[in-house]
Amino acid sequence: MSGTSNQITTLLLDSAFMPLTFLTGRSTFLHLLKNNIKCFDAADNLIEDSNHWFSNEGVSFFEDQPFLTSKNKIWFLPTIAVIKTNFYLDRRRLPKTLNLSKLCVIFDNTCQICYQKFTKQFLTIEHIYPKSKGGTKEIENITLTCIDCNQRKKDIYPFLNIHKKEVTSVPAPIPILPTAILKNRPEWEKFFVYKKI
Repeated sequence: MSGTSNQITTLLLDSAFMPLTFLTGRSTFLHLLKNNIKCFDAADNLIEDSNHWFSNEGVSFFEDQPFLTSKNKIWFLPTIAVIKTNFYLDRRRLPKTLNLSKLCVIFDNTCQICYQKFTKQFLTIEHIYPKSKGGTKEIENITLTCIDCNQRKKDIYPFLNIHKKEVTSVPAPIPILPTAILKNRPEWEKFFVYKKI
């Protein structure tokens, strides 16, 4: 097969239509063969069955629709797919912690205590339940704060933000974000509520 087999072709959404990961052409094709995914066409129709997608009947395609080719056939690939309930995802591959750069992207460089924006150099990873009291660096216990708020919080728990609410962690599920390296397709934009890296 040739075409876009090793290139990123598809944004995979979870059952709540939140971005989950990106798939290569080959991976997308295999999930289609196993009927693990539903596909959005260019007209935003959700195609429930892989056989219907492969038939190309009543399916709208983009002018630059990714595809794979075999000796006798062109196999169009969806640019957006949704997992089905029988789809298996290895949860062990999900990150246990995030670095400062990723937190800056997720929170749009905004301190989660004072809600002011800063450049990355003035932001830090904040442990909601302090490390000095046994807090971990896992995702459920970290957030983004400016240096001043980090110093003011010290090892106080719980700590309230300026809205008088407890400081919270990264929203679940952990958002995936397109990178500068990835060719971002216009139809993906509506699924990203966070800014790009």
